[in-house]
Formats: sequence, structure tokens, C-alpha cells
Amino acid sequence: MMQQVIFRASHACGSCAPHVYTPTGTWTEDLNALIREERLARWRGEMSGVLADSKQDSEKAVISFRLIDWSLAVVAVVFVAFLVLIGMYYTGSAESSESVIISELAAARPDTSAPALVIGSLVYIENVPLFSQHPRWPTGCEVVSLAKLAGFYGVHKSVDEWIELLPQGPLVWRNGRLHGPDPREMFAGSPHSRQSFGVYHQPLLRMLEPYFGARIINMTKRPWEEYEAMVRAGNPVAVWGTISNLPVRRTDSWVTPQGEVVHWNGNQHVMLLVGFSETSVLVNDPWTGTLRRFDKNAFKQRWKALGRQGIAIGPE
Repeated sequence: MMQQVIFRASHACGSCAPHVYTPTGTWTEDLNALIREERLARWRGEMSGVLADSKQDSEKAVISFRLIDWSLAVVAVVFVAFLVLIGMYYTGSAESSESVIISELAAARPDTSAPALVIGSLVYIENVPLFSQHPRWPTGCEVVSLAKLAGFYGVHKSVDEWIELLPQGPLVWRNGRLHGPDPREMFAGSPHSRQSFGVYHQPLLRMLEPYFGARIINMTKRPWEEYEAMVRAGNPVAVWGTISNLPVRRTDSWVTPQGEVVHWNGNQHVMLLVGFSETSVLVNDPWTGTLRRFDKNAFKQRWKALGRQGIAIGPE
């Protein structure tokens, strides 16, 4: 009798093959094997798609992380550059640091017949007192320079003692305008206050007179060559310039009791000129309390813009 073959399909989802029930026979084994292979092939295809998608996602994630890394690097570089610029304002764009300058001077053989140390084209005055105006006298560069200048010649008063001799006038707002003293007559504000301005050379000349008399030399309006001659002769010169040799910038103004308007340069600064070469100047700088080297041409431009003001003390 011929065997009867019965196929019975079960209901399943579309991704599954029907179950086949057959009597025993070798062809059924082959059929089931084909079904298993088809299922395996589909599974492999699906997994390959998943892996490909995962690989693409991973590559996109790597690219995203790399972009983030580059963005952070750019931000870091910009931030460091900003800090460098801020630092340049407060520490200055001097051509050489104090340690480099001092090491150069220490290695030199001074000409004992000259009042100032000479190293090639560089002329330098040694042993000028060196200290900073910060933090006690934030706007007191003029009186700090005066104390250094007087101390070099043996008059050893503290900065605060000199400030007691310094005429000072308050700054007040009245009728919508700032009112204050004439800086040719007195200090505008207080050297102890950050909210103050400063003073010109005239009051400092009067402060020095009881101690040095006729030895005081008003260098204001004199040619630059006389400043260098003073330094070569061994005499430091108090010079009106700018903080860190930056360009002159006008920032504030006020009305004096005489009705005149004072236009103040915000980065005005007084230092001691203690050396020079063909291309640079050396200054004893109260702003940093260090010896600093600046470009000579730029320094002279600032000095001229601020009225070519200067004070020196001659030999006995």
C-alpha cells in the first residue's frame, strides 16, 4: 500500500518557516536541513545589517568625539592666548627678563674709569634701589620712583614718609562732572588708592629741594640726548612714560578749581631710566619691581606724548 503523505502547516509570524510533519523518509531530512539553512542565512543577514549599522554609528561617534576634542583644543588655545595678552599688560612686553639682564651684567667687566657700567653699546647704572609699588601704593609710581632716586643719593626715607610730604587733592563728582586738583600742583587722589590718578613733575621737584637744593635738575622738555648723557655720567633719571611701554591712551578727565579741564592718560607711569643701548632702554620699574628692557624708539614716543617730563639729581 502506498504511504500517505500529510502536510500540516502551523500559523506563525511571517519571519518563521512553517513546521512540516511528515512520515519518515530521507527527502524530509533534506527539506528540514534546507529550512534550517534558510533560517540561519536570514539570521546572518539580519545580524550583518545590525553590525554594519553599529559600525557606522561607532564611526560617527568617533568623528563626533574627534570634533569635540579639536573644538576643546581650539578653545584652550584661545584661552591661553587671552591669558598671555592679559599677562603682557601687567608684566610688560620687555625684550629681556630681569634675570637675563642681571646675568649679562654680572658676567661683564666694568670700565672702572666710567661712572656707569659699560658693556659694548649698553650703558647701565648699578645699585639703584629696586622694589615694587604693589600692593601698598597701587597708583604711587611717581613717589616710589622719587624714593628710589633719593635713596640712590643717600636720602633714605620710606615711601610713606615721602607721601606725607606729597600734596594731595580729592576727586569728587559734582553736577555730573568729576572735579579734582591740577596735577601740576598736587597728586589727584591718593597713592594708596586704586581709584586715583597721579601727579606731574612739578610737585616732586619741590619735595626734593630741601634735600638736594641746586643739585636738582628739571629734565622736562630737554632733548633725549641729555637724558642719555645723565645716565652715562651715573645719574638715574625719573621719566614719565607708560605701563609696560604700551601706547598712550586717554581715559579720564576732570575740572580743576581754576576751571581748567585735565585730560588724563590712563596708563601713564613713572620709572627710573638707568641704562640704554643703541636700540633699547633699561628702566627700574616700580610696576613690577624689576629691571626691564624696552624698545628705545617706542619708549621715546611715549615720553614725548606725555610732555617729555623728567627729573634728575646731579653730582655734589
